[in-house]
Amino acid sequence: MLHRYFVIVLALAAVLLGVQLPNFITQYQQRLDAQLTEAMVYYKEYQRIADTYLDGDMNALIKMHEQSDNPVFKEEATPIRELIRRVDLYRHEQQQLSQGYLKQIWFIATAANPKMRDNTWRMYSFNVPLTRQAVLTGIIAALLAVLLFDGCWGGCKMAYRRWARRRDKRHPHRHVR
Repeated sequence: MLHRYFVIVLALAAVLLGVQLPNFITQYQQRLDAQLTEAMVYYKEYQRIADTYLDGDMNALIKMHEQSDNPVFKEEATPIRELIRRVDLYRHEQQQLSQGYLKQIWFIATAANPKMRDNTWRMYSFNVPLTRQAVLTGIIAALLAVLLFDGCWGGCKMAYRRWARRRDKRHPHRHVR
């Protein structure tokens, strides 16, 4: 009886966690959009300079800064390179997050920017969105949790029974009257 209550509580917890997944993805996307928007403010200015003087070649702009005799311009090459890297990373992540829901989950779990994912988790705002996607994710999470738990529980019971039978065969009990 206690086992069944535990399974019910486990299923409810899985539902509540499962409905959070679409919301986490949304909050990650919002953080990503904000980071890209901020980076693009500066990127566009450097791109404008590259368009005007270097046929739009940002690498040529970096090279020009690196080869400059002016130490200020020389040191500026590193932040420009980092800005370009960040913009490319954010664009790539946006592209990955524009795919289907399962691919979004997989991307967030395995390939998303760890720092941004951690910041999103740290600043995460819990709520219970009742969208179709959230409800389905919650139901699937509950089903998987219950199946996993019941499978492990059943496997443990079966292993214990085998062990008990072997023990009984090796050391038969004497019945005392």
